[in-house]
Amino acid sequence: MSDQQLPPPDPQQRPDYQRAAQDAVQTARAAAKDAIATFMKLIYNPVGALSDAYGALRPAQAIGVGVVFAVVAVICLLISGGGVLSMVGGGALSLGFKGFLIGLGATLGAAAGIGAGSWLSRMAFRGEGNLAFDIFIGGATLLPLGLGTLASYLLGVIGIGGVIGQLPNLVGLSLTVLVVFTGLARVSGIKEGLASYLVAGVLAAGILAAYFITRILAGVLY
Repeated sequence: MSDQQLPPPDPQQRPDYQRAAQDAVQTARAAAKDAIATFMKLIYNPVGALSDAYGALRPAQAIGVGVVFAVVAVICLLISGGGVLSMVGGGALSLGFKGFLIGLGATLGAAAGIGAGSWLSRMAFRGEGNLAFDIFIGGATLLPLGLGTLASYLLGVIGIGGVIGQLPNLVGLSLTVLVVFTGLARVSGIKEGLASYLVAGVLAAGILAAYFITRILAGVLY
């Protein structure tokens, strides 16, 4: 039997990595643009404008905005040493490059955990919304925490500490709680009385996710 020669591959069927990279860059730019526009709406009214800001986004846009918000929160928390998430991780965020990786995983895990907590709340109590909302709320919840922690850190660098130095951090923590509540009550349509208690569960899901990811990464890296 003679060997059969395979036909040469069709150049049009080869993966176009350059095109894929260009598409990824365009998607990232569009997500960043949407995130900036949404942030400008929220900066003046972080709670009251949340419902309208989310409603103005298509599902794909909401996912992109949530991811951008989470990434910005990650950067802020890592620069400032982790803030609350550093305490969750037992201070591991300050241990060099490995600590950086742990902090990255913990912060992203917190965003994912908050999104999961939002999803569970919607499913359990028949709230409105979809997975795009859960991803959006995961990033939107961590953003004020990250910005507030970074602001307090920078104030400390220039010598402003104490209560005044911690004010941005307190504002960030307050807005974190209010964002979750507003998302559950005004976007998902869960009754306000019930949403008030669900906030703790959603945030607990984020903290637990950050904790377990920290323990796993610490066990692997150390």
